[in-house]
Amino acid sequence: MKKCFLLFLFSFSVLFANEIVQKQKDIKENERIVKQLSKKLEDLASEILDNEKNLKKIASEISTLTSKTSKLESSVKTQIKALEQLNAQNKDLLQNKNKIEGKIIDLIAKDFAYDLAIPKNYIESEDSIIALELVGVLDKIFKEEFYQISKDYENISKKIEEKQTQITTINNNLKTYKDQIDELKNLRKKQEQEIAKQKTDKEIYTRKLSNLQAQQQELRKTLNKLKIIKEKEEEKLAQKKEDKKPSSNVKQVGSSYQTSSVKRYSGPKTIAPLESYTVKQKFGNYVDPIYNIKIYNENVVLKSDSANAAVRNVLDGKVVFAKATPTLKQVVIVENKDGIHTIYAHLDKIAPGVKVGRNIKKGYIIGRVESDLTFEVTQKNFHINPLEMIK
Repeated sequence: MKKCFLLFLFSFSVLFANEIVQKQKDIKENERIVKQLSKKLEDLASEILDNEKNLKKIASEISTLTSKTSKLESSVKTQIKALEQLNAQNKDLLQNKNKIEGKIIDLIAKDFAYDLAIPKNYIESEDSIIALELVGVLDKIFKEEFYQISKDYENISKKIEEKQTQITTINNNLKTYKDQIDELKNLRKKQEQEIAKQKTDKEIYTRKLSNLQAQQQELRKTLNKLKIIKEKEEEKLAQKKEDKKPSSNVKQVGSSYQTSSVKRYSGPKTIAPLESYTVKQKFGNYVDPIYNIKIYNENVVLKSDSANAAVRNVLDGKVVFAKATPTLKQVVIVENKDGIHTIYAHLDKIAPGVKVGRNIKKGYIIGRVESDLTFEVTQKNFHINPLEMIK
């Protein structure tokens, strides 16, 4: 009963330990996914391409190692059989060696005994002379027998050494084979892990591209409704012509490469909407290197260096839009002088005082973001690179 309980306890502890290890792996992978989600689109694309190269390298290593292992595998069975034979032969040789060692010891003992039989100060007589000659003859026989046995011993020792060298060589070959098998298993496991990571990263990347397209379309639709940006007839015709063209390797998304709708900012520099940030998505052309999708970013994405960061109005103006949208979270659009409109999207909160029709000054806190702010600037049906107007 006690043994059964101990066995149950051991099994439970092993299962529990395995579960903890798996949970730790899951936590680590979740942390990695969160990190990947927060990366710039181009950085994630670069990482995916690097991983593709790494996967090709692993596949090449697996192919080379598989070929080597296959060559060794064909001789492994033969070598194992040879090893068994050599071990059996060595066993017989060692038994013979032990027998010879016994004979050598026996001869040495007899030779020593005959030496003791004749004292140093003996009285010479006819019998003693005969005994001495007899001892001399026996000594000669012992020496000849000893010499022959020693020769046999030397030959057997040499054979044992030769066979031991062969055994060592075969054992080394078998160890190399085992090491290669283990290495192959580890490489295949690594390949599986890298493929799983690559799959997850591509899913994240595809989602980011899809979200980017949906956000651009929603923002453009909102700007069209507010009559801030109007789609030109020539742009519609150009898009129709583009749609009729034979498909190329590069696909266009949304308002891709509409360079005619972009102009440079010529006004005075102003403050940035975030006090401390990094540029996560640049303004302008972007060709996705994974699926060859061509995108024109009409805005920039600024990643705040701190959570729950205040978003500042960059120019004096009037609020013309302030509400939640399906894909852009909370959005605030401010109409400024000279036909400029500043658009703040992906706000997590809009400040209570920000209402449509209200005039707000430069520097006024219009809301807050936990991480990323999408910032867009237009002027009379043209898009402007928002970074051109920031100090």
